[in-house]
Amino acid sequence: MVSNRGRVVVLGAGSSGEHFVGALRRLDPDVEIVVVERELAGGECSYYACLPTETLLRPAEALAAIYATLPVRIRIAGNVSLAVQSVDTITDGGFRGRGLFVKLAKATYARAAAAGATLVYGFPNGHSAHGFFERLAWTPLDPVPFLIRPLRTRYLVERLPLGAYARFLPDLPLFVSLDPVVGRLGRLARLGRPGRPSRIERVTRFDERATDLWQAVAGDTLVGVERDARYLNWRLVDKPLEDYDNVAALDGDRMAAFVSHCVKDKHGGRIGYLMEALVRPGGRPALRTLISRALGDMTRRGADVALAWCLPHAPSYGALLQAGFVPFPVRYRPIELHAGVRAFDAGLAGTVAARARWYLSYLDSDTV
Repeated sequence: MVSNRGRVVVLGAGSSGEHFVGALRRLDPDVEIVVVERELAGGECSYYACLPTETLLRPAEALAAIYATLPVRIRIAGNVSLAVQSVDTITDGGFRGRGLFVKLAKATYARAAAAGATLVYGFPNGHSAHGFFERLAWTPLDPVPFLIRPLRTRYLVERLPLGAYARFLPDLPLFVSLDPVVGRLGRLARLGRPGRPSRIERVTRFDERATDLWQAVAGDTLVGVERDARYLNWRLVDKPLEDYDNVAALDGDRMAAFVSHCVKDKHGGRIGYLMEALVRPGGRPALRTLISRALGDMTRRGADVALAWCLPHAPSYGALLQAGFVPFPVRYRPIELHAGVRAFDAGLAGTVAARARWYLSYLDSDTV
């Protein structure tokens, strides 16, 4: 006898696909289900984003709201502890006005504090910022330290009030690398102290030299995510579906500086992101060379502009200015972002609320 039972094919094994399969299986335990997924079964969050501390309010018939945080290790004045980064919040239109966002955030913070987390920090957008600052007791760290370095005239022309005249202006490159070592990885170059040769190498995996570099940068004063080899490998090497270019300048057996970058089509253009630029005290010439190399690669890959996050007191700030980066005026930024923090440990509140203590880069962004 031929069975009339069919086969259900589910396209996509992300969060929605998983929930659909679960609901269908509960409805009919014997149904044959085939799931088709070309990338990550379970979706990106299951691998590297918000799942570890995601909080849900879920009535039987609908997903009402989510608030997601990501656990990180934070360095605060020389001591490393657990913290959480706020990465995502959304409330279904039919459930807004009921205080779900605040309820979820407070529940998440209570869980995090009970687990030993010392703070929550993040970069809320213009739609949600008032909730964090006015209802969740966050302290502003604004402005987000955007720096910009135009690479082609098109990016500037399209954003200036030139009207019909803009179409007559040519699209010209604004960066030409004059550094003799750009694109010549492994070649000896005078990058470090005078008379001492260094070499440039692509980093396929970070080791204790990267940890030592970060500790030299952070010292006993800065506040920031612990950028040791373990973190850098997780963020820049092992992250699925991403391809970061990581290059270091070596001074003997030490890492004098390293730079990471990528190029993406975002915000209506082709954007080069300087993800990180760490430099040991006295290593600015090496860092300038690495930044020049990164800008050259962005230009060859068709980027219209390079963006970076860097606070003025960071060791890399001067080298970025020398490379042509300038503070990005708030009104011209492609998105409205804010920066803020809330300490769970009252004894740390004054330290982490001081913007001049923080170290930030695009590694802190959860969207690049």
